[in-house]
Amino acid sequence: MKIGSISFSFSWSSALQALVVCALGAGLNALEPPFDSSGIATFGVGAAVYASLRFSPFLSVPIALIISLPMWLSEGSIVGKESLTLLPIVLSFFGYDKSLRQVIKVGAGFWSIVFLPVLLLEHSLYDSDNVNMLFSGVLVTWVSGVFGLVTGHFAYLAIYGLKRQTSNKSERISLHFLLGYFFAGCFFVASMAVIYLSVSLFQHQQEQQIHSYMKQRVKVLEFQLSNFMRHHQNAIISTAQVLSNAVSENSVERTTAANLQIVASHNPEFLTFLVANESGDITHAYPPSMLEKARKNGLPNVSYRPYFYEVMQSGAPFLSNVFQGRGFGNDPIVALSAPILDSNGVPRGIVEGSLSLKSFNAIDDLSLGGFSMLIEDQKGEVIYASDALAMQPLTKAPFYSCEPKCGVEVNGKTQGKTWLRFTENLSFANWKVSYYFDKRLLQALMSSYLLKDLLLLLALSAFGTFTGYVVAKMVGAPIRRLIRYIADFEPNQKNGNKAPQRALHIQELSSLSDEFTSLETRLLGAFDELKKAREIEQELNKELNVLNQSLEQRIEEKTEHLALALKEAEAANVAKTQFLANMSHEIRTPMNGIIGSCDLMLDNALPEHIAARAKTISRSATNLLIILDSILDWSKIESGKMPCDIQRCDIRELLQASCELYRYTAQIKGYDIALNISNNVPEILNIDAGKIAQVVNNLLSNATKFTNDGEVSVNVSYAHQGLKVSVIDTGIGIASDKLHLIFEKFEQADASTTRHFGGTGLGLAISKGLIELLGGELYVESELGKGTTFTFHIPATVSQGDIPERRSALLSLPRNIRVLLAEDNDINADIVMEMLKSENIKCLRTKNGQDAVNAEKKHDFDVVLMDCQMPIMDGHTASSLIRKEGRNKDDIKIIALTANAFIEDKNACLAAGMNAHLSKPIRKQVLFDCIARELASV
Repeated sequence: MKIGSISFSFSWSSALQALVVCALGAGLNALEPPFDSSGIATFGVGAAVYASLRFSPFLSVPIALIISLPMWLSEGSIVGKESLTLLPIVLSFFGYDKSLRQVIKVGAGFWSIVFLPVLLLEHSLYDSDNVNMLFSGVLVTWVSGVFGLVTGHFAYLAIYGLKRQTSNKSERISLHFLLGYFFAGCFFVASMAVIYLSVSLFQHQQEQQIHSYMKQRVKVLEFQLSNFMRHHQNAIISTAQVLSNAVSENSVERTTAANLQIVASHNPEFLTFLVANESGDITHAYPPSMLEKARKNGLPNVSYRPYFYEVMQSGAPFLSNVFQGRGFGNDPIVALSAPILDSNGVPRGIVEGSLSLKSFNAIDDLSLGGFSMLIEDQKGEVIYASDALAMQPLTKAPFYSCEPKCGVEVNGKTQGKTWLRFTENLSFANWKVSYYFDKRLLQALMSSYLLKDLLLLLALSAFGTFTGYVVAKMVGAPIRRLIRYIADFEPNQKNGNKAPQRALHIQELSSLSDEFTSLETRLLGAFDELKKAREIEQELNKELNVLNQSLEQRIEEKTEHLALALKEAEAANVAKTQFLANMSHEIRTPMNGIIGSCDLMLDNALPEHIAARAKTISRSATNLLIILDSILDWSKIESGKMPCDIQRCDIRELLQASCELYRYTAQIKGYDIALNISNNVPEILNIDAGKIAQVVNNLLSNATKFTNDGEVSVNVSYAHQGLKVSVIDTGIGIASDKLHLIFEKFEQADASTTRHFGGTGLGLAISKGLIELLGGELYVESELGKGTTFTFHIPATVSQGDIPERRSALLSLPRNIRVLLAEDNDINADIVMEMLKSENIKCLRTKNGQDAVNAEKKHDFDVVLMDCQMPIMDGHTASSLIRKEGRNKDDIKIIALTANAFIEDKNACLAAGMNAHLSKPIRKQVLFDCIARELASV
């Protein structure tokens, strides 16, 4: 359908989406604000913004009005409600089906430039008495609009915007703008959530403190008022009792006058006292002039007063409600009276005291500022009220429709304000005392805290924008340089421009540049090799002619050359082992960068295809490391540098762990790994557990690899201080003429096996070398198509003592630890610091041992991560100096992070004063476990 220049389409899918957006937005707008403010804190505007970008104005405008309905039903700024309602509507008309920049310009410009001044003007009319409330209210409403714009736009881009089709040409935006916008938006939303939660918790805490104070204070007031009234009632009762004991008329006169004067001097809160006979006639008064005044006013009789006839009828003391005094004065008073009894206990008159309501000022003055007290009698009339409540005595106290189950907050009855109120009934009288606090004072108290947090939110948003710009520049600049370099590349120019380099670069982009440079080098090299090959071909043709002329002479020369080459090969074979061992350090260093980078990337929320590639890189690097370790193991065996480490070991636990490692692979193929251990096998043996586990794992790996059905079993027995282990499978088997090859290095029974199943051909060679190193023997029995049995015997003595305790649960990293990293390689340093940063661990890096020693003397560190090979001063020397001269030399933990993986390297680290040794590449969890374990041993 098309109306004017705007068209729209209808479908049940769109209707369902619109219904969901309406329900979500209205529900979010109906939520209670997280804190009290003069502004509008709402969260449903984002749904309306999403609708304005997703649907045409004919549908999005009604959606925006429906979503804003709960907001209009609540209290708050009228201009703020209008602004939040019009934001998605304006965005719908001017931003629908428009570019990303247009949406931001329309939304941000309309919201900040047009309505922000209007909001400021409206709040200045109502909150001019408190600047904090004014600006915090404006900012709360503004933040609600920005939050709605950002979340709605982000939701639209994530759900629909990136895949939408448009008749216009594809929109292109700069990386600076895109990352700046997304960083600013994410910083804003995250900071807003934290700050709103902080403000909500702070306000809740403040309210709870006020509630607690009011609850305690109203109980104290009840206690004070009850004691106050009880004290004055007792004074009247004591006076009545004294008068009841007077025996003669003269005695009564003297006693009455004296006692009224005494009780008045001790109880100045009473305005007047009177004594009346059984007829209600006033016989005595204090001050004495009050009696003459009452007679002149024609009110010498009080028989009609409740404080008289109630006492005369009941013979008990009486406390009146508040009433207007007459005769003795016109002040609002409360009367306390008690009977004067004759010898038979019959009332023959009363004693009455008029208590001034101003007497409660002293109790009220003990309250903190902003808190007010209200005392009302059983008829609901005001006895006393604080000035802030603006209630006069004898007026009706406010009655709320929610009585008697009102909450803490009440409003509408007292000056049209919202009050916090706690009430308590007096135990001495049928009165009620209420304690009030103006909630606007709490809001004013909160506005200062809220304004600071909102200003912090704006600062964090600005920081997010700046961060996005910096990150975009870091990513975009090398990409643009590489694009220019590729555009200028000419294969025929050997001396062209070199790829530009920068001191600070991103690893992945740098790797891309390196790969292109490598490709360029290979391409140029291919041209050179082709040219050289042609020249060599011509030379070979010439040499062939010469060779044909002197074939016998050349054969003798070649024979001599072959003999010399054989000697050189034997010398190279001897040097090879030492070469491989020395290369371990250089290979493990870049491997640490690859594996560590993958681990750090996988810690983040990556797109699925990028995460899959990162996992592929990690697995490939791990496989490469396994191959490297295999080659190094063989190098150690050949060079005689593979040591033995005989210790007590639970053989059953070791074998069960090895079987469990390959059980899953076996079960996928439809069979299980059976472990059969004879009863005569001791629980604890003295063996090299690491090498035995490596051999068993190699044999089980081959067994599960070459067995597709049937079974794999491990049989274990012990006799004559020797351990026998057999790994039996029903796999493809080995031909008898190939059995002598399988224990050779880089050999397998069949070349096709390598292509089909994979493998380096070193596993069995290493296993055989390890078993022979332990003084044992490894042999094989196999039949093609029926299976293979590998068996090894090793000497193993029985160990005395209990079974070693299992390792306890993994320790956790302590909080607020400080780490010093000594590492000269920038890539490895970045990897380790990123690992530590992911756990919020503070880290300082130095590039050589001398700097590490100086840093340790200046600062307190818990852990030092020390590389061994560094310029100026190596890690061993630095560790020794720290242990001798360090600031925290006795308690600090030093952990070696080095590519030197041999046992002699580990011993050298420990001898230099280090606590632990970790060989590169470093796994994040292994590093954290080592740190936690060393710190727990303090």
